[in-house]
Amino acid sequence: MEPFIFVWGILLICASIPITAIVTHHFRKQSRLKLEALKYEIELEKQRKESYVIESEKLRLEIEQTRQQLALDQPFARTHNLPKE
Repeated sequence: MEPFIFVWGILLICASIPITAIVTHHFRKQSRLKLEALKYEIELEKQRKESYVIESEKLRLEIEQTRQQLALDQPFARTHNLPKE
């Protein structure tokens, strides 16, 4: 009876090694894929931030141009005596 249990023990150990290797490989592959996805997310966030900064700068310049235009228009209105209604 003891040799039978010994043989089964050896077979279980031999069978568990490849199963452990397969599971470990699967977890490593999942980790690599998650890391790659995280890198893409970081790159996307960098691009979003850059786009936001560019758009903000563009709007700031538009506001500045509008302010300058209004500043140029105001002296014209003051120098010409417009009739009050």
